[in-house]
Amino acid sequence: MISQDKAARLWLAASESLTYKGRERLIEQYGSAINAFNNLSSNEGNIIGAKAFDELISLKAKGLDYFNFELEKIKAKVVFLGDEDYPYMLKEILDPPDVLFYYGSLPSADYRAISIVGSRKDTRYGSRQAFSIARDLSLSGVIVVSGLAYGIDAAAHKGVVDCGGKTIAVLGSGIKNIYPKDHIPLAREIIKLGGAIISEYPLYSKPLAYHFPVRNRIVSGLSHGVLLIEAREKSGTLITVSHALNQGREVFALPGQVDAPGSLIPHSLLRDGARLATCADDIIEDMGWGNAKNKAENSREMEELNLTNEQGKIYHALCVDSLNFEELLEKTQLSASEANTQLVIMQMQGIIEALPGGMYRLNI
Repeated sequence: MISQDKAARLWLAASESLTYKGRERLIEQYGSAINAFNNLSSNEGNIIGAKAFDELISLKAKGLDYFNFELEKIKAKVVFLGDEDYPYMLKEILDPPDVLFYYGSLPSADYRAISIVGSRKDTRYGSRQAFSIARDLSLSGVIVVSGLAYGIDAAAHKGVVDCGGKTIAVLGSGIKNIYPKDHIPLAREIIKLGGAIISEYPLYSKPLAYHFPVRNRIVSGLSHGVLLIEAREKSGTLITVSHALNQGREVFALPGQVDAPGSLIPHSLLRDGARLATCADDIIEDMGWGNAKNKAENSREMEELNLTNEQGKIYHALCVDSLNFEELLEKTQLSASEANTQLVIMQMQGIIEALPGGMYRLNI
């Protein structure tokens, strides 16, 4: 069970209309969320707005236990600003969400992350590059963050899922109302592979239009840098880039065809000083993270070997270090029988070798 004050913070987070500034005003007025819950008066309608006040009064009638019960009922997880496992990059921004609801696993304390964002009306070139760069970033141990939208977002997430890596999807709706619905299977794969689906919005919140510009600060805030792949004039993706600049994040842009509509914004950013990125190596080198070339070479080698999807997952898992059978199962999410079959085949092909103690390593 969480503390009374954290339950009260869930109460504030459950209001659709309470803004970040409105929450700050309440905390300043009462000193804590639990004090606000116990002493909320009608005067606060002037501070936070009548609609938010009415919502909080209605939610208050449910009692504090209700909010913890709702989390347990749908097996959702929650992390609060100030908790040890709250993403360290996100807590540095000016307006970090007080509460994050999520499924899956949050990144470790020393994670590295790059956001990949772009047009929903992607071209074949844009989606192919998003997929490839995301995959190669993941192979280098970098977490890819995006918004689960159609177009570039989905391509980036799929690139990571393809190699069994970790990616984070930041929603503009509640985590129990994934949008777009077509991407529910993708969301499940993200969770299964150790990534996360996260949102600051109430659990069942609808994908309202004004949610997306606000959530974009989380997309950039979770990351060390943002890569823009295709964006047309007046694209909402520019909001993420603006957040990134205000948060002191590196901004990268992928060049495109000079006469393509989706190249307009990336080329404009490049003229204004954004970093040029044509592959994952460019990003990793500019970020000073190193080891990019070896990882990218591993990826190209895997393609040349013409491995199956299952074999590719094993290959990727062994790129970093030798692993035992249980560790391979955890990283690849393959069944024991399937993993055992593929290990035998890959040993016969000379791709991997078995070591003493039940360990496996690449043999190429």
